[in-house]
Amino acid sequence: MKSKKKLMHIIIGWILVTALAILLFPSQELAQKAEIPHLGQLSSRTIIAPLTFEVPKPQQEFEQEKEKAAERVQAVFEYNADETKRALDDLKQSLLKLATYDSLQRNINASSTGDSSLEAKIQQASKIYESLKIRFSPTAIKTFQTNAKARDSLYQAFQRMLQRGISNTLIVSTKNGLQLYQDSYNVRDIKSLRYFQNSASLVRDGQEISVDVTELEPRERRIDETFAELQRTFPNASDNQSILSAFYEALYVFTVPNIFYMEKETERRKEEARQAILPNKGIVAKGMEVVSQGSPITKDVLEKLNALHNALQQENSKQLVTAKFGQIAILCLLVALLFVFLFTPLAKNILQKKRYIWSFTTLAALQVIVCALAHQMIEYVQNAAIAIPDNINLIWAYPFCFSPIIITVLYDRKLGSLFSAFSAIFLGMLAGYDLAITIAAFCVAYASIHFLSMIRYRMNFIWGILSSIAMFALVLTFLLLLRNRMEWQIFYQTLLVGSIMLAITAALASSLFIHLIEKIFGITTVLTLMEMSDFNRPTLRRISELAAGTFHHSIQVANLAEKVANALGANALLVRVMALYHDLGKTMRPEFFTENQKKGITPHNNLDPYQSAKIILNHVTQGQLLAKEHKIPDLVASAISEHHGTTLVEYFYREAKRLYPDKEINPDDFRYKGPKPQSKETVILMLADAIEAATRSMHDSGNATPEKIKAMIHHIISTRLTEGEFSESNLSVREVFLLEDIFLDSLEGAYHTRIKYPGQEEKLAKAK
Repeated sequence: MKSKKKLMHIIIGWILVTALAILLFPSQELAQKAEIPHLGQLSSRTIIAPLTFEVPKPQQEFEQEKEKAAERVQAVFEYNADETKRALDDLKQSLLKLATYDSLQRNINASSTGDSSLEAKIQQASKIYESLKIRFSPTAIKTFQTNAKARDSLYQAFQRMLQRGISNTLIVSTKNGLQLYQDSYNVRDIKSLRYFQNSASLVRDGQEISVDVTELEPRERRIDETFAELQRTFPNASDNQSILSAFYEALYVFTVPNIFYMEKETERRKEEARQAILPNKGIVAKGMEVVSQGSPITKDVLEKLNALHNALQQENSKQLVTAKFGQIAILCLLVALLFVFLFTPLAKNILQKKRYIWSFTTLAALQVIVCALAHQMIEYVQNAAIAIPDNINLIWAYPFCFSPIIITVLYDRKLGSLFSAFSAIFLGMLAGYDLAITIAAFCVAYASIHFLSMIRYRMNFIWGILSSIAMFALVLTFLLLLRNRMEWQIFYQTLLVGSIMLAITAALASSLFIHLIEKIFGITTVLTLMEMSDFNRPTLRRISELAAGTFHHSIQVANLAEKVANALGANALLVRVMALYHDLGKTMRPEFFTENQKKGITPHNNLDPYQSAKIILNHVTQGQLLAKEHKIPDLVASAISEHHGTTLVEYFYREAKRLYPDKEINPDDFRYKGPKPQSKETVILMLADAIEAATRSMHDSGNATPEKIKAMIHHIISTRLTEGEFSESNLSVREVFLLEDIFLDSLEGAYHTRIKYPGQEEKLAKAK
């Protein structure tokens, strides 16, 4: 990618991330928090109030006081005299009908057959009986009809019950109080009120009095009380169950509530009680001392300082230039410093493709966004008056390790450290430009990425979480000591919040976002390389089934290249995976390659050198096509085209010159199209491929003496260097000189045999 295009993408990314940071954190309050000392610190100066200001209560405390005031308001009930009279008249009329019916029955029984009024009496009695059947059972009618004392006792007991009052609302103090009442009386549809006071307000006859809640009994309990009273009035009634049944039946039919819960009035009084609570603790007059130099910052002092800060902020809001502009400038500078890294040599890998630059930009933006979301959630929790211990510093609930974890896995620890610094500074700004928080956050973030560089297994995420929690516990101890707040309760509560945040951040990053960003931007991570090195992958199975010799050669090259890469400080896993896939194109015509030929029979004997060379050269082109078909990542697929660079197929080039001595042979017809190796890893693969093939050939012919092997390695490396095959890689001159010794040492492990160095045979002979 051209330099101008790179610069354009970087500038656009910087503008976008800066705009996000400014839009999501525009408040000047963050900047001015830097002037407020922390709880537990000693004041560095005496602070005098420059103006008169009010000290507001903390929102949570204010809401709690309002709710307590509302709870102290007594529930309001009303005794309804009209409902009482209606219920009493209803029973009275029914009892009068029973008396009339009894009188008529007596007259009918006493009348003679010829009495002319007998028929009228019978009709009247029948009509009264039918109306009584609506309210009473036949048994109850018969009982009350013949027992005037029972009727009078029922009326008097019912009247006393109405005078005591029957509430339409059950008052309970526990959650299961309603359920117990429903189960006891086998009722379901009943209004209830959860109430914790011992008394309530009762409005009766225009006056409001305070009554014990036990006097406000609901219908079922009043019926039980009255029935018990009637049982005492008729002590011998147990001998005649019909009287008791009639009493119980009548009470259930005629008993209705006459005391009603005034819910709206109660809520109105509660709201008045809430409104009566003052939002301020008091007033600090101008000239009063807020805190003296050397005094500890207590909770009360901190509340006054915050109130003073808010008052000054309102006073200064009329100014044209405020702290808001200073904060915008700081955010611009912070994001600019992050993107300046892309102009350093350490960012060479990111600058290779524009999508890598945008992955860098996306992760920076994601870090700002997740912190903004956490900021909004914390503000919501605080404004909702959710009970949170005052000891917890919620700054540690921000996911400041989010992007550092992701970018370390996607790229390397250097970038992870850069994002750790960016995230830590950003967190320090949110904490009121707190340097101690910034340093602590960087230590925790760096600990979280320590085990993720060149990650091989997902278990490393667990080690990352554990190390970050251990580091958090350590820096938290230092912070609490620094601020004179080292108490066990503060320590463990804050540690718990921070640990949960670290675990959730790592879980989200590892299970979702790393995979997502890897797919979106085409980045090949170590985790992907580990999956690709599995021999059960369809592509590797294709090589092993169609070109067994090539597959064995690829494994040998992978073993050799991995050892060399480890010794040289290159990406050993990447080199190994590249080696496994580098000859994928040979599966199209495997019989034309030496490692797949049996008993020395080669189809090249029947071909022209040009044809043979074309087949050999085409394995690179065909490999690239197969790599796209099998969705091999570009980083790995680059090895297919780069592992031969622009070298000659030397054997067939010489063969063409031998067969056609009078013809001018164009070397380009026998040359790979390249490109030349673009990285240290593809240089190692190029050399490992050539050296492995040459060494195997020497072993097969029995000419693998130490001197010849060393000479062969020297020849291959020096030839490639002379031809300029290393010119486009990041291989240094010092590393080129090291390669010969590293390859010689690595061959022993790659072939599982010991190479006899000069003089070794003589030493062995003497030892025998």
